[in-house]
Amino acid sequence: MFQSSQYDGQESVRALKELFAYLVILVFISAVWFESDAYRYAALGLLPVTAYYFYYDLLSKDKVLIGYAGFLCLGWAFYVAIRFAYSLIFHIRYGIGSSEGIYLFPLFYPISGYALFMFVPRPIIVVCTFVLTSFLMTLLSFDLSAIIEAHRADVVLQDNPIHAAVAQGMIVLCMLPFTSYLLRNEEMRRDLRDGLIVISIATLLIGLANIYALQSKGVWLALAIALPVELVLIATLRGTRRLILISGFFFVLAVVGVMVAWDGILAVAGHTMEAAEKLLSDMFAGANLLQSMDHAIHDETIPRSFRERLMLWASALLIWMKEPVFGHGVAWMHEWRTRAYPSADYNLLHNGYLEIAIRYGIAGLVFYAVLFSWVIRQVWRARREDVIDPAAFHAYISVFLFFCITIFSNSNIRLAIGESYVWFAAAFGFYCYYQRQKRGLVKVTTWM
Repeated sequence: MFQSSQYDGQESVRALKELFAYLVILVFISAVWFESDAYRYAALGLLPVTAYYFYYDLLSKDKVLIGYAGFLCLGWAFYVAIRFAYSLIFHIRYGIGSSEGIYLFPLFYPISGYALFMFVPRPIIVVCTFVLTSFLMTLLSFDLSAIIEAHRADVVLQDNPIHAAVAQGMIVLCMLPFTSYLLRNEEMRRDLRDGLIVISIATLLIGLANIYALQSKGVWLALAIALPVELVLIATLRGTRRLILISGFFFVLAVVGVMVAWDGILAVAGHTMEAAEKLLSDMFAGANLLQSMDHAIHDETIPRSFRERLMLWASALLIWMKEPVFGHGVAWMHEWRTRAYPSADYNLLHNGYLEIAIRYGIAGLVFYAVLFSWVIRQVWRARREDVIDPAAFHAYISVFLFFCITIFSNSNIRLAIGESYVWFAAAFGFYCYYQRQKRGLVKVTTWM
C-alpha cells in the first residue's frame, strides 16, 4: 500500500510538471493571439528548471547533446554580447536602438528545444489547446462590417492591422495540417475528432476573412505563396485520397474567394502593384537598385506608404554598405541620424533582413541562414523517420515560408510575434534533433 501511495504521488508530481510545461508553452506562443512580451516571462519561468535537468542529463549514459548547431548558437550569442559590451563601453555616446537584445536569444535555442523534449510527452494536448484558443481569438477578431462596407477591420488584440494579419496568417496555416492529422487519426474518439475538424476548418475560413479585412498587402502576398505550397505538401501524402480531394477543394475555394474579392484587393493593393511594376521597369531600363529606388521616392504619383518604405530601405542599404561584412552593431543608430532620407521619421526598417544586416552585416545573415537550414533539415528528417507527424512538418514549413516573406516588407522580427516565433521555430528544430538522438537515428559521439 505504501508503494502504491508513493507511486501515485510520483505520478501526480509528473502530471503537475507536465501541466505547468504546457501552460508555459502556450503563454510563450501567446503573441499569435494578443500582442505582449509574455513569452519572455514564460521563458524565464521554464529555462532555469530546464537547465537543471539538462545538467543532470549530461551525467547519464543516454544523454542528448546540442551538436555543432548548438555550439554555433552559443558562439553567436557570445559574439553579439562582446560587440554589445564594446559599443556600450566605447561608443555609449552614440546610443543604441530598440530590441537589440533579441540577437542574444540564440543562446536559449538549444535549451528551449530540450524543454520541449523533456516536458512535452504528449504534444497533441498543446496542439488541441492551440487550435481551440485560436478559434476563439479568431472569432473575437472577426469584423463583418469591415467586409461588407469595404473598410479596414478594427484591431482587437494586436497593436495594428499588420501585426494582426501576420498573426492570423500563422493561425490559418496551422489549420489544414491539423485537419489532415485528424483525418488520418484512427485512435481518437470519432465525435471528438469530428468536432475538432469542424473547429479547425471554421478557424481557417474566419481567419482568411479576417486577413482580407485587415488589408495588409504583404500578408496577402505571403499567404498567396505559402498556402498553395502547404496544399501541395498535404496532397502528396501517400494513401490519403480524402486529403487530396480536400486540398483540391480548398484550392478551388481559395481561387473563387480571390475572384470574388478581386475588386477589394485591387482597391487596396492596386496602386502598390503599379508602383512596384514601375520600379522594376526602371531597373530593367538600366538603372541600378538604389537609383531606381531614388526615382520612385521622388515620384509623387507613387503611394506615400510605398515611398516611405523605399526611403527606409534605401537609407538602410547605404548605411549597411559602409560595413557590409560585420555591420554597425548596436551603435547603428548613430549612422541612422544622418541617413539619406530622413523624411521617413522612424527606425523600424520594415524589412527583417535589413534589420539584421545593418547591425551584423553579411555575417549575421549567414548565421541565421545556416542555423535555419540545419533546423529545417532536422524537422524534415524527423518527419521522414516518423519521429513527428507529417502534419507538423507541413505546418512548420508553410509558416516558416510565410514568415520569411512577410519580413521583406515588415520588421516582424522586432515584434513580440516575430521574436517568439523565431525562438520557437529554432527550438523545435533542436527538439527534433534530440528526439532523433533518443531513437538512435543520429549519432553524436562527442560534445559536438
